[in-house]
Order: sequence, then structure tokens, then C-alpha cells
Amino acid sequence: MKKTIISLGWIFVFATTAACSNSERESPSNIAVEWLNASLQKDQSTMLELIDQSTNALDPKEGAVNDLAIENYTLTEWKANDERYFYEIVYEHPDNQSVATEQMEVIKNDQGEW
Repeated sequence: MKKTIISLGWIFVFATTAACSNSERESPSNIAVEWLNASLQKDQSTMLELIDQSTNALDPKEGAVNDLAIENYTLTEWKANDERYFYEIVYEHPDNQSVATEQMEVIKNDQGEW
């Protein structure tokens, strides 16, 4: 079940990602890192805030399950246009010390927010 929820979350984030108005989220690159941290922490509430389309797979009441966060990472950004960015994050997984890679798309929503 957890894998299904995480998989659905990734599908939605690849399709379209946006965020609520927040000074920390003014840059699309911040959203990419924030999504990855929320994913590692299994923080469904934050993940739900970050996706643009609503889903029943994520529970807005379920916060972080742990306090894992990426510290060592390389973020590569590709700008498609002023409203769409693509990212690749190569990071050291904080739990098992392995190197992992994630890719995602970040777009502005209809309100002009990331």
C-alpha cells in the first residue's frame, strides 16, 4: 500500500507540481528538494500541498513519519520556459548511504505559484 501511495505521488509530481504560497517556495528548485525530503519522510501532508491535482492516495492529516532529509546532493536544472522547469537530483540517501537519482518537473499553477 505504501509503495502504491508513493508511486501515485511520483506520477502526480512528474505530471504537474505546484505549491502553496510560501516564501521558501519562491524558487522551483526549492520545491524539488522539498518534495524529495517529504518523500523520504513519508510526509503525505506536504506531498499533497506540493502537487497541483488532488488525489485520494495521499492523506492530508498524515505528517512526517521520520526526520530524514537530504544533505549532500547535486541539483541539475533545465528551464523549458518561464513556467516549467525540469530537475534531476543526485543525492546520498540519508538512511542507507547509497547514491540515488530522482527526476521531476515543476510548473507554475494557475495562480502563478510554484
